[in-house]
Amino acid sequence: MQAMVKPVVRSIRPRDLRTVRTVIAEANEEFRGVAPAGFFHSYVASTADIEGRLAQGAMVFVAEHEGILVGSVSYYRDANDEGMGVAFPPGTAGIRATAVHPGARTLGIGHALVQACVEQARADAAAAIALHTASFMRAAIRLYESFGFQRVPTYDYPAGQFFPSDTDEDLMAMAFVRDLGRDPA
Repeated sequence: MQAMVKPVVRSIRPRDLRTVRTVIAEANEEFRGVAPAGFFHSYVASTADIEGRLAQGAMVFVAEHEGILVGSVSYYRDANDEGMGVAFPPGTAGIRATAVHPGARTLGIGHALVQACVEQARADAAAAIALHTASFMRAAIRLYESFGFQRVPTYDYPAGQFFPSDTDEDLMAMAFVRDLGRDPA
């Protein structure tokens, strides 16, 4: 039996941009036809805008497995810098655009990326860390819940406010928050 190779998580480098955009597109392809079409295209375009998130002050982490870039996530010291249209309490860090290449799922990539964000939030002395996701992103929800994130509908918002689309369908961006102040782990 071969030991599982632990993913390497590091900050993004300029030469990674093209690969990260490809990983993001391929990671989200499973939602084509599940999410409303207009939303899907707007969401994928937004998540591929890595330079935009970096300009907003985000840190972008990437994960490598056996030297191949297979995942990424964006971390905000202040979740409100994401511009999502809801106001989190001061001291709340944020996670956005977690993506793992379909061929690298079950290798612990998503776990390693979220763990890096939680560790960064602790290093930044954040009281909490928050994110938004959609109900059809079930694997992501399970991942976040495994880290102790809990649903906080107070911070939900209609996804169309941030991801413009041509659909009238009401899709909610569902908020999840993990309190770090009472969490020693």
